[in-house]
Amino acid sequence: MGDAKLLSRCGIYCGACYVYRAERDGGEYLRRVAEWQKVRPEEVHCMGCGGPPEEMWVNCRLCPVRGCLDEKEYRTCAECGEFAGRSCESYERLAAFCLKRGEDVRASVAQLSRDPERWLREQGERWRCVSCGRMTSWYDEVCHSCGAALGRTDLRP
Repeated sequence: MGDAKLLSRCGIYCGACYVYRAERDGGEYLRRVAEWQKVRPEEVHCMGCGGPPEEMWVNCRLCPVRGCLDEKEYRTCAECGEFAGRSCESYERLAAFCLKRGEDVRASVAQLSRDPERWLREQGERWRCVSCGRMTSWYDEVCHSCGAALGRTDLRP
């Protein structure tokens, strides 16, 4: 199986997170992400949703969906009746936000709950640059490794 820390609880693929990518890819990309987030480059750090809270990016530690899942003792949103009934306001806000960047987290969380290994493999391919094969992030309009256009525009929040 791929890296289990990238198995999110809400359907977001952590391996395409700009913080996760910047920490691993480094260089100019790390500098740009740190500048965008108004932190020092050494503060750009996250191990993914499956990691310990102290190893998560601050936004991830404070995620209301994550807090709700912890409170209800669910592994993923797919286990919750509010998810199925689309009555969870926090999740619906998250889903709408992610859809703007081309990520259908509602379908994703259902798939990752059924077949996590396949979901990790498919997400790893989905967020890969077709020109150089390196991973990209949700908000990249061009590959931060080779500069190839990715066909995505207006993705930043």
